[in-house]
Amino acid sequence: MQLRKAIMDDAGFILDMRNDEKTRENSFNKDIISFDSHIKWFEKKLSDPNCRMLIMMDGEARVGSIRLDITGDNGEFGEISYMIAPDKRGKGYGKEILSLICDYVSSEEECNSVKVLAGFVKQENKASIRCFTENGFAELVAGDINCFLKTVRK
Repeated sequence: MQLRKAIMDDAGFILDMRNDEKTRENSFNKDIISFDSHIKWFEKKLSDPNCRMLIMMDGEARVGSIRLDITGDNGEFGEISYMIAPDKRGKGYGKEILSLICDYVSSEEECNSVKVLAGFVKQENKASIRCFTENGFAELVAGDINCFLKTVRK
């Protein structure tokens, strides 16, 4: 399995995952996203120098996506948001995509400012919580939101 950079041809794949009922249930924004607004957002994210949009590939098959938004005064934080295709859930891809993003951030020159990865998960999303904890992220709980942190570079 590997990550590759997302391209415009991936927009429909990502929108389909995002509008899936289970994905929306676990999202902070539960609204269905229109194609037009998604395309505008996706183009903006692809051109944003502080965003990495990546697709997880299992051979030739797309199985998920992960976005890394680089923030902080010196770009030291990387906020993670990921989705696994509905027909690929329950097969270990969530755990794998988080492992791959940790490796990606540690090895890619374009991410060399990122020192800490963060992910935010609704407390009822047990599968995602398990994926983060099994990848060595520290867990902080604030109300019904779990924050996961992992240092990837000193």
